[in-house]
Amino acid sequence: MINIRIQTILSLVCLCLYGCIQPDKDSLWSAIIEKTIDTGGFARDIHMEGDTAFIAAGQAGIQIWNLDSENLIGEYAGYGNADFQDVSRVYFDRINSMLFIMDQSEMMFDEYDSTFLVIPDPFGDSHIEDFMVLSEMEGSFSIYWVDRDATDGFLWQETEFNTQFSIWSPAENSGRLTDWSSPLKGLAIHNEYIAFAGDQLGVYLYAYTPDPFNLELISRIDTEGNAEKVHMTDGGVFVSCDDAGAYYIPIESFSGDGASYRFAEDLTVDHIAVKDDIASLSLGSKGVALYDISDPTHPEERGIFPVGYTYRTVFWKDQLLACTREGVQVVSIER
Repeated sequence: MINIRIQTILSLVCLCLYGCIQPDKDSLWSAIIEKTIDTGGFARDIHMEGDTAFIAAGQAGIQIWNLDSENLIGEYAGYGNADFQDVSRVYFDRINSMLFIMDQSEMMFDEYDSTFLVIPDPFGDSHIEDFMVLSEMEGSFSIYWVDRDATDGFLWQETEFNTQFSIWSPAENSGRLTDWSSPLKGLAIHNEYIAFAGDQLGVYLYAYTPDPFNLELISRIDTEGNAEKVHMTDGGVFVSCDDAGAYYIPIESFSGDGASYRFAEDLTVDHIAVKDDIASLSLGSKGVALYDISDPTHPEERGIFPVGYTYRTVFWKDQLLACTREGVQVVSIER
């Protein structure tokens, strides 16, 4: 009887000791903040051209920095006589030297150089959620954007430079597709595909052509939670689903068995950036989560790092740029 009691006690002690063991720390990575670019306002988005950073700095407007020298090249607080309210997206088209800005839910663009910027009146309506710009030659570009209003859905505008009047004007190939049953929250274009984050209805994948009227629906795959943003790679689509975590969906799943691979289930994911075998998940108040996606169908968590309230991340050289309320955090990842 005594032996049985001793064995029971030893078993309970072992359970307490080994049941509380943490995951192998050797599998975790390190994320070190090397420096902070103080933008004055919340850094909401960043677009890199070489070492030049175009930053959407919230109420502070647009800022252009050289990240190597940490020099502020230019800053713009408004357009015309109007101040920016809360700039959340920025993109620079190097082929046409055009700067594209989303202030709250309005979009605008104009020619850019380091000394002068005049933004025209916004175009589009006040429900824009996400946009992309494609340009292949000087003198023309196409803007694609999605709208949270389900009656508008996906819209595009092909724009050309009118040499006679020296102005940019819409081409005839512009319009919208209105056959959406839910609002669209994000889009990504990669190779011959275009993916849409369809809020409560998951993710749509279309065969892409330069003429959106010829978009061909491949399939729609449902997700837990609301599909907010999408990021495309050669192999598939990464989806951020707000408080339902994230997904990886292989391209072949859309035309096959519909298989999807959920990860970060307990996290609130606002945005996903990918470089090689690293995925960076923006978690709002929790900062950034890093995942090893050597096998994207089985992402492996490599740590959560409190770098500040994070809206979006971008990879630059061998570092990660985190857009936070404290500014842009330049982060080195050690594996």
